[in-house]
Amino acid sequence: MSLKRELKLWQLILAGVGVILGAGIYALLGKGAEVAGESIWLSFGIGGIIAFLTGLSYAELSSRFPKAGAEYVYAQSVFPEWIARICGYALLVVGFTSATTVALGFGGYLSGLTSFPIVWGALGVILLSGLILLKGAKFGTSLAGGISLIEILGLVVVIVIGIPTLSKGFIIPEITQLPTVLYGTAIVFFAFLGFEELVRMSEETKDAKRKMPIALLAAIAFASVLYVLVSASAIGLVGAEELGKSSSPLATVVKPSFGETGFVLMSLVGLFSTFNTVLLIILAGSRLLYGMGKAKTVPSFFGETRNSQPMYALLATVLFSCSLLMIPDITILAQMTDALLFSVFAVMNLVVLKLHWKKSPSTGFRVPLDVGIVSLPALLGLVSSLGMLFFIHEEVLLYSAAFFTIIAVVLHWFRGKKSKKGK
Repeated sequence: MSLKRELKLWQLILAGVGVILGAGIYALLGKGAEVAGESIWLSFGIGGIIAFLTGLSYAELSSRFPKAGAEYVYAQSVFPEWIARICGYALLVVGFTSATTVALGFGGYLSGLTSFPIVWGALGVILLSGLILLKGAKFGTSLAGGISLIEILGLVVVIVIGIPTLSKGFIIPEITQLPTVLYGTAIVFFAFLGFEELVRMSEETKDAKRKMPIALLAAIAFASVLYVLVSASAIGLVGAEELGKSSSPLATVVKPSFGETGFVLMSLVGLFSTFNTVLLIILAGSRLLYGMGKAKTVPSFFGETRNSQPMYALLATVLFSCSLLMIPDITILAQMTDALLFSVFAVMNLVVLKLHWKKSPSTGFRVPLDVGIVSLPALLGLVSSLGMLFFIHEEVLLYSAAFFTIIAVVLHWFRGKKSKKGK
């Protein structure tokens, strides 16, 4: 049984905005400010440019190949199957690490309100998200769409109260500080996580070839502007040092203006926002695993549905995300996610470069600004994605490689066992 095409454009845009916003500002603004200091707004700005460049490539690919398998299907269109499989495995790991990262952000806000242990709060929100998604993508995205409005309202409040001091937040760094700004980008780029998750809902979207590119680029642009304004407002209101110490950063930002009541209310908004993101990441991750199961790249039972839901894929996504709570450091998990994302983004931009090089016709969205037979945005997306890997700490790269290897070996082994039984 296939997935139902029931998602509309407004649901996609709200889902995209919701998963992007909750993943970054609410969870990692403080950690980014700890590294980039008063230049955190520029870290977000650079991240937005990188995300938009690669988002253009995703927009074209989602229009050409509106399938739940997303990156796996895209890579397979021009590269050998083993490269597509590596991309698929890497994105599976991204789904697990990102869900756990944002869940720790949820735990941080919960701990700020109740002193409840952060890790236990994270575990609870992952399990709750899995239970909600048993009701299906339409229910999950409709719920997430409503919460997205709360997320946006919380960010607008921060921008409005920060207007009088906004100029203090837009500090122009000296050129010698650029490496520090880029190290900040390597952390907060996690904030743009979500647009690549959105394309995995193509198989459940009505008129996906037209609607998915619109939703994708609109969500990236909207989130980028909000990120720059909110980060500048936050610096202007409380400064980088205080922001960097907080596990519930936006609640800390509003406290001087609204007191304890404001802190509690913004903490509740942070809880809703991070919960929303965990919900959508697990939804998208399970769809990727489902798509790979249908393609038999992973054990085929992951491609099976029960009551039109990919039950086994959903269960595996929840369990692997919970297992990563053994690494309770939100910064390490965020950078692990970013390292794998930058690698996959490089491949996706290469796919578009190769399609344009071959002059492959497209009936949907096409990345503009070709120079001869070279797509300039895709080339810039490739260079920027690879370049950001140099600003991820070496030990984090090792963690990413190790966890990726474990997941890939386990899935490959199970796939082999299944193949032998089928003979």
